Amino acid sequence: MTEDVVAVYLDGVPEPTRAALTELCRIIAGSDPRVRAEIKWSAPSFAIDDHFATTGVLKGGGVRLVLHTGARRKGAAKNIVIDDPEKLLDWRDADRAIAVFDDARDVRQQERALGVILDEWIA
Repeated sequence: MTEDVVAVYLDGVPEPTRAALTELCRIIAGSDPRVRAEIKWSAPSFAIDDHFATTGVLKGGGVRLVLHTGARRKGAAKNIVIDDPEKLLDWRDADRAIAVFDDARDVRQQERALGVILDEWIA
């Protein structure tokens, strides 16, 4: 799959959620030149060697970013330490965290903090 498939997916998301998800996808895709985007788990998902980030639309409005260590856990969960001064991440396990954004403006306001988080997560 390619980013074109993600664009088709995004075209099917109603506004204003589309704008928020488009911004989130743009930031993730631009976080590292090796990142590739595709649809996995019925949503835009991002990988380098393995998937590390999956997005989603929240039923009550807004979008989410799930940071993880791949499609399948590889042994015991490793505690990941990420600099998160804005407290964007809600840790769901030692190796999985979720960030929630209300709208496109919220995503753009957190772009710098999200960039730091993505850099560390990918590293």
